[in-house]
Amino acid sequence: MRKKDLLYIILMVFFFVLAYFLFDRGFNARTKIIVNYKEDSNVLYKVYLHENKDILDEYMTMDKRYITKLVDNIGLTFIYNNFYSSPVFGYYAYDVIGTLYVYDKDSNDLLIRNDYPLLEKKTFVLNQNDNKINIEDKYLLDYDKYYLDFLNIKNNYNIDVNGYLEINFNIYHNLLFKGIEKEVKDDRKIIIKIPLSLDTFKIDVNKESNNLASYYDFSTKEKINYVFLLIGSFMLAIGISFMALVIRQMVFSYYRQAGYRRDFNKILKAHDDILVKVKKFYNQKNYNLIYVDNFNELIDIYKKIGNPISYREIRKNMETIFVLVDQDNAWIYRLINKDNR
Repeated sequence: MRKKDLLYIILMVFFFVLAYFLFDRGFNARTKIIVNYKEDSNVLYKVYLHENKDILDEYMTMDKRYITKLVDNIGLTFIYNNFYSSPVFGYYAYDVIGTLYVYDKDSNDLLIRNDYPLLEKKTFVLNQNDNKINIEDKYLLDYDKYYLDFLNIKNNYNIDVNGYLEINFNIYHNLLFKGIEKEVKDDRKIIIKIPLSLDTFKIDVNKESNNLASYYDFSTKEKINYVFLLIGSFMLAIGISFMALVIRQMVFSYYRQAGYRRDFNKILKAHDDILVKVKKFYNQKNYNLIYVDNFNELIDIYKKIGNPISYREIRKNMETIFVLVDQDNAWIYRLINKDNR
């Protein structure tokens, strides 16, 4: 294949691909729909104490260290707010699940896991006039209950273990926005860890939320983009032009190759008795090289000299060299596919 033919093929493919892209953009013009949102979540708590002579307050505030045996209840307030830049509809839900984890003290392997539904799932429907979610719910956790559950496991089996209560505040989103075809399912949670096996403890709150983020999708416009279609038609026409050139070259190449094979076979058939096929031409001395324009001239020289004619097809279906030599001269005829000229 000639470099020129390869260039035609590359240009043809390029313009066809470009035309396809422009037609697709013209008929299926898509736009990116973005909905920004801002989340804010938190858990507030108060640690209520048994009556005792050392700490007279009814409860202790957040982020303190608490004496395990003095803790009675923990008042939890779950807060989740989400504000959207676009009206939202669909629904959201939340629940609260408590899980008791008991670990082997030496190996830290999990031994027992018990789940406790604290707040059953609550579901709320949104309409298109809404652009926010506001959740605030309270739960009074009976710390004594889970502390005693842990102690019972430890004492009943007489094992040296650690344990903690994990509370998961789970928020489930199933949201729809104008322009975004897919339903947005995006869940969040707040994890609260309360140790049960220490003499004193602190409460750890881990929030999963994005202060500022966005949802997006690509939506198809209803209008046809005629500018893209016009440019795409022009690119398609250029691509078709190059395709015609490629087909033309392929047809010409076929007929030229067929002509080359016809002439080659005709020479072999007519002069088989004086032709010698060789694998390589050996030039043992400097001959006076004489190129002739057609095979008949080589035959005329053969009739005068009488030496056989050697030939070798150096490029299949492209070029064959016929050589007749005497003591000082070498007459050469090149049978060439016109595609190779």
